[in-house]
Amino acid sequence: MHEFSMMTQIVNVVLSEAERRGAERVTSVEIEIGELSFLGEEQLAFAFEILSESNILKGAELKMTKKGAEIECKECGYLGEPERTDDEFHTSFTVPIIRCPKCQGEVKIVSGRDCIVKNIKLEIPDKMKSDILSDK
Repeated sequence: MHEFSMMTQIVNVVLSEAERRGAERVTSVEIEIGELSFLGEEQLAFAFEILSESNILKGAELKMTKKGAEIECKECGYLGEPERTDDEFHTSFTVPIIRCPKCQGEVKIVSGRDCIVKNIKLEIPDKMKSDILSDK
């Protein structure tokens, strides 16, 4: 279950940033999930809930958005989405090898494999806020 491992890394990044800014609480975390990361949203949400039970993330909202995959063909130069196959069970990519939908050539994955923390909303004590504002 690589979702738990990925969410552990995300939570560590969020907690580190919250500590760096002197936050009392994290109210929301927004992540962007690449389509080719094959991370399950339900599993990520479950891991987030468990990992935030005993820290300043408790009660924080987790917002997830999907980012589509983009490939570039090394042969014909195609740049765009990979071809997907539809079957009666699910919609998926032509796995394990993604080929160019135009010429079936070898491709380079341009985007869609990552999972990124896009936004963190923090509650920072008023004294901290005034100290930060007075420093500018």
